[in-house]
Amino acid sequence: MSSAMVRTGGILVFFLILAVLVTGIMLAGAAVGAGGAGGTGRPDPAGFGAMLVLMTAVYNGVMTFVYWTTKGLFNAFSYTRADFPILTLMTALALNLLLTLLGGGNLPATGAAPAGGGGLGVLDALSFGVVLAMLAAWIWFSVAAIGFGAQVGSLLWRAIGIVYLAASGLVAIALALLASGSGAAFGMLALFAGAVMLGGWVCHGIGLIVGAKEMART
Repeated sequence: MSSAMVRTGGILVFFLILAVLVTGIMLAGAAVGAGGAGGTGRPDPAGFGAMLVLMTAVYNGVMTFVYWTTKGLFNAFSYTRADFPILTLMTALALNLLLTLLGGGNLPATGAAPAGGGGLGVLDALSFGVVLAMLAAWIWFSVAAIGFGAQVGSLLWRAIGIVYLAASGLVAIALALLASGSGAAFGMLALFAGAVMLGGWVCHGIGLIVGAKEMART
């Protein structure tokens, strides 16, 4: 893989961060607007679902490319311990997009399914399984990133792995709270986990850009 491709992966991370922030603002605006005069108190399900599907497609596409270029960077320095977790993450992202498309953008446990409709419940169960697989692979990748940093002497990649480990731990706790029915606690912890993950994305993007420069020198 060329250093230019790895650099592109790093740049796309910042594009993704911007896209996530803009989409979050748009969704928040839709929710506020729905509660206004004559509003129903919730966003239009069709519009919300379409936006969620679009955001999922963009996120999964960009992150798949980012993980692929990360693998290329690691392999360029003869580091292969992250190959399997990265490939697992890429596969999970593809499955997540497929399940989102099949579900029409409905969020799990929204009560949007008609009575007796078991199809959505099956999709929710599959989605949760994919999330758990992605979380396990993400933890594995985080440990591998720390190992890569140790091999090449990069404090940045060690920091990336540590931040991702912290984020994955928070996500695991949030999922446990969700499974136990603690919706309010889940929401607060999920927001905090998202902030930590955002910091990891920033470090990841910088790591790819800096790594691309090191690749060009070798």
